[in-house]
Amino acid sequence: MSYRVEKLPLTTRPGTGRSGTLARIPLRRAKLPKSAFANFQILARRLARNTFSPDAELESSYLSWMRQAGANRRQLDALKLLTRNEGLAVVVPLIKGVAAPRMDEVLRLVAGLELADQLRARKLGKVVTLLWPVLEIGQRGETGQCVIIQRSGEFEDIGFRGGDTEKYLGTLRAGLPGTGFSALLLDQIARAADPDPDLFKARLLLKWFDDDAIAALPPAEGASHEFSLRRLFSRLPLIAQIVQGPVPATVPPGEPVPFPGLSATIVEGKVESWLVKFGLTLEEILAGEVKPEEVARRQVPDDVQGSVAAAKERVLSEILRFELGLNDLGWKPASEIRNALNNFDIGCDRIRARAVVEAAREVETNRKQLGKLYGYLLPDGRPQQESVSLFHFLDFYGPEFLGGLRNVLQVDDLRHQAVFVAPSSGAGE
Repeated sequence: MSYRVEKLPLTTRPGTGRSGTLARIPLRRAKLPKSAFANFQILARRLARNTFSPDAELESSYLSWMRQAGANRRQLDALKLLTRNEGLAVVVPLIKGVAAPRMDEVLRLVAGLELADQLRARKLGKVVTLLWPVLEIGQRGETGQCVIIQRSGEFEDIGFRGGDTEKYLGTLRAGLPGTGFSALLLDQIARAADPDPDLFKARLLLKWFDDDAIAALPPAEGASHEFSLRRLFSRLPLIAQIVQGPVPATVPPGEPVPFPGLSATIVEGKVESWLVKFGLTLEEILAGEVKPEEVARRQVPDDVQGSVAAAKERVLSEILRFELGLNDLGWKPASEIRNALNNFDIGCDRIRARAVVEAAREVETNRKQLGKLYGYLLPDGRPQQESVSLFHFLDFYGPEFLGGLRNVLQVDDLRHQAVFVAPSSGAGE
């Protein structure tokens, strides 16, 4: 089955803290100011004046690592442009020590590739998108969690952190929800597998994002992100870094220009059906404006027994009125009316007992569906992109998912974006 990817309009933005979800913003689209590109032009001129001394040993170590990561000739040439001071780099930070790419890393990479295209279009020079494992687990609230979501809504952490690849592949094979794309995905992962999780991830990303001007660096040695970035800035001509969250108003000296990474939630078909059922909007959920317990009971009367009793009284009054009408006509079927009243009374008691059971069952079903809905949109109360792995979406939607995602996301839109993924119209089962 083929799938289509559509972008939905949203009025939310990333929250101020990593522990928060998302907040509402005005309907007007928030675009990057023109001054953002002026900063790139200023830094490009400064980097042109600052001649980096070619370091043959550094270039050799970088190229050796990239060859281990399965880089092709075009990607190796892209790295040489940087080590020989013939190009500019857009740095995309990755999580260090976790092999499976997470969606926020993928979104940063998409933003980095698009920014590099825009800088090349503005004649700033040869711009390379540079993957760099530098984000430490435990810093800035980074959990390193990387999950796939089962059909039942349960989470399965598949963040390989090094060790026995055969054991990991076996666990992954057992944990992936079986789809028509599972065999293809597992084959690609098996070909890229390596005991070093950073090499493992680089192989996957360099394969799946086979752009000409993309390269990767070995992981930063144990230091803070800021310190590692300044040290790399002294070695390579870095013009931009992709950041998650708000961009600082001023560019710190000795650092590349920050550029906002994309923020997006992937909405799958089953999630959309739950939104429709409960009459909810994606904005309400992402902004934390919905109380699940209230929604679970919204479609069920507050007092089920009282509702049945009230309906019973209305029907009994109509039967008695019917009896009076018959009496006025000279016909007094007392026994028949009495039997009807008794049978109806017994039937109402059964209906009331059944209604109480069914109402409780409906509320419980609603709770489970809302739990799955929140699990897909806000796993563990965090934005989806900070928990769910790219593996989850490739397993369900195949290799075309990445191309569709890149086609619909708008890099210059600072709002949180929603991408709806569903079967193509007319696609066969």
